[in-house]
Amino acid sequence: MSFMGILTAEQIAKDPQQQLRAWKREKDFLVCIDTDGCVLDNMSAKQMLVFHPFFMDMNNLRCIESFFRLHCEHHNLWGTTRGCDRYLAIQATLGSLLQDPAGKRTIDADWIRELKTSVDGYINWVRSTKASFGIPSLKKYHEANGLDYNITRLLSWSEAVDRSFAFTTLKMQPFPGVRETIEYLAERADILVVSGTPYSDLADWWTFQDMTKYIKAIASKEMGSKDVHIKVVKEAGSYADDNVIMCGDGGADLTSVQKNKGLFFPTPAGAEAKAWQEARLVFDAFFDGKYRGSSLEKQKLKEFDEALLKKGPWEEPDYDHKAAYRRHQPLRIALRDAYHPQGKLLVL
Repeated sequence: MSFMGILTAEQIAKDPQQQLRAWKREKDFLVCIDTDGCVLDNMSAKQMLVFHPFFMDMNNLRCIESFFRLHCEHHNLWGTTRGCDRYLAIQATLGSLLQDPAGKRTIDADWIRELKTSVDGYINWVRSTKASFGIPSLKKYHEANGLDYNITRLLSWSEAVDRSFAFTTLKMQPFPGVRETIEYLAERADILVVSGTPYSDLADWWTFQDMTKYIKAIASKEMGSKDVHIKVVKEAGSYADDNVIMCGDGGADLTSVQKNKGLFFPTPAGAEAKAWQEARLVFDAFFDGKYRGSSLEKQKLKEFDEALLKKGPWEEPDYDHKAAYRRHQPLRIALRDAYHPQGKLLVL
């Protein structure tokens, strides 16, 4: 398989989709692979050490840290929205904070509504203009809404987290079985990295791990949504529906490939390593044309569905805020101690 090369910052700025449109099919099969939370266990670290504390600090929300982390972690890590775009996750977090029954006396509802109104404005603008979520479109929106300092901070937050990812993820190794599986896949399929992560972070990680030799190209958030990545390459390579599969850990991965009539190999949250150890069963069936509609596919989709929570803790009848926050406290502490020991973290 021939890797199409790493795009420069200038190429990304001028025409980020150029490699996707220029895609040439080499094999009959197309395998799309997510990165964060799918091939390496970095989702929790990125969220708990980078995304959440930066947003709290920039928006004066440390005073409700336990509430903010609980909601943000649910929408980004444990709920059905796992893997959604960062701006949609912030919108969902601010919205559900207003519904938390335990936070009525603690959460400044007026401030949360103000922040959400600003985020809503950007999201609605993206959808109405059919732009892509990301720093380039947020900059354009900011230019038209310069006196909205909530948008100023949203842009600063987005830029800050992008600059910080490499410090927590670059040297993280893939899950056991990933490298061997991808090497096996490369013998029979064209491989595309499909992700909502910034291009530079993806390129750095795949290059650092010496795994670009197994893939053809990298599709990132600058190139549109995941379903757009798959659509452009599927059409460019004229792949049959049953010859396209997406490997992922979030709901966006499943819906993206379903929109393109392809198949799905899940790496469920909390069971990623097990999924990769069993991956050959799925891909052997995929290559033999026996995966769609099979008991194996139904089993994998069931495991994926059961791994993600349909409701947040605050929606449960026996909701205990402190108990819910403490549920993932050992993970927060372990990640802080390992990657950012000087970082601030509320421990209850």
